[in-house]
Amino acid sequence: MSVNPNDPTVPKRVYAVTADGGRDVKWTRDVNGTIITGTGRIKVGDTTLGEGKQRVKQWAGTMFPGLAGVDILLDELADKPDGTYFRDLQVHKVLTDAGVRRDQEWFECTIDEVRAAIVAVRQGRSYDVKRVLDFGLRPEQQDAVDITAGYFREHAAESGASHFLWNAKMRFGKTFTTYKLAADMDWSRVLVLTYKPAVQSAWKDDLASHVDFVDWEFIDRSVDSDDADNIASGTDPFVWFASFQDLKGKTTDGRIKKHNETIHLVDWDAIVIDEYHFGAWRQTARDLYDPTEKALAEEEAPEDDIVEHDFGLKAKHYLYLSGTPFRAITNGEFTEDQVFNWTYIDEQREKEGWDNPELENPYLDLPRMEMYTYRMGAAAEAWADDGEFNGFSLNEYFRAGKADGGGKNDYEFKDKDRVLEFLEMLRGKLSDQQKTHIIAGQKPPFPYESARFSAGIRHTVWYMDDVAACYAMKDLLETSPYFKDYVIHVAAGTRAGQGAKAKKPVEDAIAKAERDGKAGSITLSCGKLMTGVTIKQWSAIFMLRSLKSPESYFQAAFRVQSPWVVTRAGEPREVVKPTCYVFEFDPNRALSLLAEYGTKLANSEKDVPEKVLGELINYLPIFAFDGARMDPLDATEVLNWASAGIGATALAQRWNSPLLVDVNDTTLQKLLDSPDLLASLEQIEDFRNLATDVSKVITANKKLKATKREKGEKGQPLDDDDKKVAKENANKRKEIREKLQKFIARVPVFMYLTDHRESALVDVITSLDPALFERVTGLTIADFEMLANIGVFNAQHMNFAIHQFRQFENASLRYADEDPTPALPGRIGVWDTVVDSVGESSP
Repeated sequence: MSVNPNDPTVPKRVYAVTADGGRDVKWTRDVNGTIITGTGRIKVGDTTLGEGKQRVKQWAGTMFPGLAGVDILLDELADKPDGTYFRDLQVHKVLTDAGVRRDQEWFECTIDEVRAAIVAVRQGRSYDVKRVLDFGLRPEQQDAVDITAGYFREHAAESGASHFLWNAKMRFGKTFTTYKLAADMDWSRVLVLTYKPAVQSAWKDDLASHVDFVDWEFIDRSVDSDDADNIASGTDPFVWFASFQDLKGKTTDGRIKKHNETIHLVDWDAIVIDEYHFGAWRQTARDLYDPTEKALAEEEAPEDDIVEHDFGLKAKHYLYLSGTPFRAITNGEFTEDQVFNWTYIDEQREKEGWDNPELENPYLDLPRMEMYTYRMGAAAEAWADDGEFNGFSLNEYFRAGKADGGGKNDYEFKDKDRVLEFLEMLRGKLSDQQKTHIIAGQKPPFPYESARFSAGIRHTVWYMDDVAACYAMKDLLETSPYFKDYVIHVAAGTRAGQGAKAKKPVEDAIAKAERDGKAGSITLSCGKLMTGVTIKQWSAIFMLRSLKSPESYFQAAFRVQSPWVVTRAGEPREVVKPTCYVFEFDPNRALSLLAEYGTKLANSEKDVPEKVLGELINYLPIFAFDGARMDPLDATEVLNWASAGIGATALAQRWNSPLLVDVNDTTLQKLLDSPDLLASLEQIEDFRNLATDVSKVITANKKLKATKREKGEKGQPLDDDDKKVAKENANKRKEIREKLQKFIARVPVFMYLTDHRESALVDVITSLDPALFERVTGLTIADFEMLANIGVFNAQHMNFAIHQFRQFENASLRYADEDPTPALPGRIGVWDTVVDSVGESSP
């Protein structure tokens, strides 16, 4: 039975194809829309057959045998918001009315012009060639909008500004979701500030291209100051994008730069802090920046309330965006009801569990990540980082310096032969030492040898330590008989461009590799493009740098998890990158960071390493080559690897870590509000003046914030007296932390003395031996419980520290036991919970 295509209730798809110009369809028009130059034509049609490719096969099969030269540029549902369907004829009319030249169903236009016409028909809006997007919010994005708007409205009556954090991984869609939040909140004046100016294009493109933001204006440094002032004083909503580096800069006479003056005069509805982990933790910024851009990272980053108190800006709401805001959360800058979480685990769980047959899985394009770790061999242990407890250092292994008699960018490795051996290992050409350890028939897969990685290693990024190492590696790769067939690009140093300008040369290198039929491309970076930037063709990252924080590590790793999808004539929609890879060559370092990252992903303090890691590894499999064979690791094995090189000295050092104690304004205020607890603590010698010290810190901090705000509004810097107060306050806070750390340092006594290894240490302290606890610490059990409830002890870090002790202890017990492989206990007690051997936990 035939269907009537003109019936608006009949489902249809609209498609766009090109035949005579290939995919390179380009047209240039003057201000009146008249064609100046161009190549290629596009056919716009519709079909009720299902996917557009089926209709293409019908008409193209005879015109273009084998569909040679035919490309499907667009194929989507021709649906409207009211549930009805439109026809291609309506799209034709919009294009024709806009002055596009046509020959029957063929149009001399760009694919963006077709998309804009489809959007106009679908939404019933006027045609705007810039508005080519009309997608809606994914479920988690809608949740972020609803939860954040609810929090802001609930706290609207409060005198100060309200603050909210999105802990959302890359590909969450932070720019679009932020704009939808602005619409929901009826904001019209939004300031976006970032430490990474390279993200500017994403903020601009979403605002300029989506049909939902047709009335909004975008201001950045490219907009003339007078034009920016006119927009800001008008009635239309606008977004102003600026960098912290520029905003913090002053003229030679100490005044605010002219193009930033208006920013300080506007009463902002909201200020958005993008890539917040840079401001929240300067060390992370230093780790992630290219060494040639370290001036950006060395900008003074305030401890809290980065905008309110340092720039004198006025806003009703503050929204902070980051994929790795762990330090900010640990420091107590945000309470639980001020954070929306969307992690890699959440994303992959939704992808796997999508069960709505009526809607296409919106997570299908997002690749699964796999990690492969390779132990370099005993000979590599000589490459140590001076002064570091952990011996092996990738930074030292790939250390490079100026080549003798070379030019500006001529560098060479300190041990060139060792690096050449490493390149051979990547191809499965192993050293004699490695060969002797491989079990017969168990040779593991190597990146440039195994067929399983062939798609993933076509376009890769290698993360080096510095500019010298990047250029030294470039020279070796270009003279290698194997790697010389790859296009090698150095995205490091001043020649590579600053910020967003560093992206295009990478895209050009990838295009050159495709155009010239090369094996692929390799981008060498030591920081550029490692956060806030998307290169969709990157499918693998080689970690050749010893990063020290999980924030830094996974900001870089998730660069390769961006989606890559193409559509070709006669073929189904292809997800080019279903899997992406992290290749790691320092397993202990990497798996330690993974364990810490997994722990920090937890939304509850009751989550412990195995439980969180078990779910993470379900979606991020880990394969480890230890010199003999390559095997997948489970959560316990990851923690074993992560703890493998840790001895008693290192465990003792961990119990002196400041991360175990939370001394932020929230915990200090709670402590001050507990006079009985303060009185008990002051009976201990170290805490004689605790109440006075805590009160001084809180009072001084409030005054300092007020001073910053007042002087910031006047464009004045802090004077020497203010800086002296700030330094004294920081020292006093440090003293309090160190005193509490002395108390924490006594906790290991109970791990050594108790036989109750399967009980949580909190239970051991509070119920099994309270008298011993009081003798050792001077505190009663009631005092201890109050300190724990206040949040002085960071439960997640305590759990991790105790778990590492248990791993070390079990290894010692197994070594001393006659049976070389005794079973681990079924339940392992950590700080405030118990871990089952299968990775579950019990409170």
